[in-house]
Amino acid sequence: MKKKFYPERDELRGRFTRFMEVLVKHARINYVHMRDRGVPTIPLETVPEHLAAKEEMYFSGSQEAFEFEEEKLAKAFAHLSLMRREILTLLFVQEMKPSDIANRLHCSVQYVYNQKSLALKKLRQLLQKEGDEK
Repeated sequence: MKKKFYPERDELRGRFTRFMEVLVKHARINYVHMRDRGVPTIPLETVPEHLAAKEEMYFSGSQEAFEFEEEKLAKAFAHLSLMRREILTLLFVQEMKPSDIANRLHCSVQYVYNQKSLALKKLRQLLQKEGDEK
């Protein structure tokens, strides 16, 4: 039995093969990007004590680098998470750009913007709550 020749099938097969090659290539690239996207971490037990002490001094020093004019704002600021306090401090006190903060904290620029927005929203809520109580 002789097979019939269908040129349109060869063209479809070729287009489908090319489509699959491109799809697999992009899936591989996305996988590598997602795998490398995570921040490398190490267990605290392996960090030398003198480095851990420097990190502790860095975070505590940045919070004491300025004083709030209003005590209400200081109390509300203390209720924020460490990361949000750090981002607000770097943005408003040290006047760093969001891209520089993202590089420093090993996160995306969008994360910096999101945390800034959430921190300011929470500060507003806390200050309004305190104002309503009086």
